[in-house]
Amino acid sequence: MKMNRFDRIKTSFLVLGLRVCLVGIFSFCPAPAIAAEQTTREKLSGSSEPNAPDVKDTGEQESDIFELKISTYISINRAYSRIFTPELISEEGLLKYSTLNRKRLDVIVAKRNLKKLNPAILMNLSKKEQTAFWINTYNFCTIDTILRYYPIQPKWYMIIYPDNSIMQITGAWTKVFHEIQREEYNLQEIKQDFLLKRCKDPRLCFALSNATVGGATLRNEPYKADHLDEQLDGQVKKYLSTNKGMRWDEEHHTLFLSNVFQMNKISFLDSDLAEIKRFRNRKEIERVWFNFLVSYLPDEDIRHLENTELSVRFIDFDWHLNELQ
Repeated sequence: MKMNRFDRIKTSFLVLGLRVCLVGIFSFCPAPAIAAEQTTREKLSGSSEPNAPDVKDTGEQESDIFELKISTYISINRAYSRIFTPELISEEGLLKYSTLNRKRLDVIVAKRNLKKLNPAILMNLSKKEQTAFWINTYNFCTIDTILRYYPIQPKWYMIIYPDNSIMQITGAWTKVFHEIQREEYNLQEIKQDFLLKRCKDPRLCFALSNATVGGATLRNEPYKADHLDEQLDGQVKKYLSTNKGMRWDEEHHTLFLSNVFQMNKISFLDSDLAEIKRFRNRKEIERVWFNFLVSYLPDEDIRHLENTELSVRFIDFDWHLNELQ
């Protein structure tokens, strides 16, 4: 009898439960057996060199699309490790779209495996592993959105934006869909449903690229669970150190912030920062922004924040494509 999608997912969990039981049994095995098991796991975990060949697929049919295949997850991460590299992405977060457009194999591999990825695989990852996966996937899908329309053709009615901008792509965040786990998601859904609403961590706003010069800097390495906090903090510090992120006008007692703060103000208000009782003479959203900034600014700049005469304004956003020519 043909199984529907939810039956296949339940079956996957049963298989996963059986594997967990087997792990418990193997925990009593002698050291040589444990060592052999560890070696096998290392081979599956993608711990080999980034350019190692992908684990070969076995030609899954539509009926077994949700079989529990860790190789699918491994193949995705290996493709990401070959896309998010210094060879393609500069320190400033500019990407060689033309090069990636010509050499699309890794893009094709990632898209194919995202489509058939079993939800049970992600559900059994740690929270940090899930977060790292979805950051990488969001950034990948943003790149894929650009590649679908590359080179971007300007529209006469979008004259207020640069010709070479994601804003020239109609519905880039809401009408362009990406197949993940046999579902279709747009960029807005990936960002909100899998990241911002789950994590409530404003640092993510500085890791999620919107393919613009003014937005979050695209990192030239994949995000990884064991370095995630360090990577996210590094993203914030790097962004704030640029003129596109933050700057002071001491003469006029003005703090200029990137529109990334304004565009993601709900994410800031939903975070634990809203509970901190500091800068209480400010508007609610400014208080939250300031409480976020104090973790990344030197003492001298923090004293500027405490100036009651300080006003907040926003930097003109640069909508040019983050392209490295």
